Amino acid sequence: MLVNIMMFLWALLIIPFLVGMYVKQDKTIIKIMLYTRIIYLIVLVGDIMLILRNFKTNPVIDTLSFFATVIAISFIDISYQRKIQGNFKPYLIWITIISIIISIFCLFLI
Repeated sequence: MLVNIMMFLWALLIIPFLVGMYVKQDKTIIKIMLYTRIIYLIVLVGDIMLILRNFKTNPVIDTLSFFATVIAISFIDISYQRKIQGNFKPYLIWITIISIIISIFCLFLI
């Protein structure tokens, strides 16, 4: 059940991220960035709850899932900061999406 909620939260996180990457106004980007930060805090709490529930059976996969989540969230934040500063590169979107896919794949392993 918790894994399904996490999948839904990742879907909620991807949509504002992609919208924020294609918006031109800085004020709108900052508003969307705040929404994504709230969502990824919930994702982190959910991931910690998954780790606490499953760590005895799969400690390596749980640790890998947590690190993949932290890396994906870091890339999301880096993308927003580069977009606001004006030195944004399009390949950063692809790196972020790949890291999110890896994090979602790690959820399937749990």
